[in-house]
Amino acid sequence: MGGVIIYEPEEDADVNEFPWTVTFEPSGGDEWDSFICGPYERDHAVALAEAVALEDAEGGVLAIVKPMLPAFSAEDVSATIEELREAELEEEEVDDTVNGTPVDFDDDDLEEEDAEFAEPPSAEEIRAGMERTYRRLLDTE
Repeated sequence: MGGVIIYEPEEDADVNEFPWTVTFEPSGGDEWDSFICGPYERDHAVALAEAVALEDAEGGVLAIVKPMLPAFSAEDVSATIEELREAELEEEEVDDTVNGTPVDFDDDDLEEEDAEFAEPPSAEEIRAGMERTYRRLLDTE
């Protein structure tokens, strides 16, 4: 079974301005090497992921949409990893109860959503988005 997993940051989060990637990987028994496409603007990444994974007749494609975090040194990467580890520890400490009753979350609780975009962006739209992304990345002002 194929599908799309999309990282959903807060609307005003800085990460929304970062370049985005789509990782396509096998799902549902298919066997092939996964690969990453991008960078894209977020909307283009989501549309492309949905167009491929949700329209795959065999249902064997999983598309994962995530931002690319800018890192300019090994120290930047290490600091990000440490922040994520700390956030995970804090999340584990959260009490999973409602009025004293344990709450069990599983995949059955997830709802399927319809695709956000009717059509994937054209090659020209993607190129223009990539150009905007690269300009933002290279803008040093």
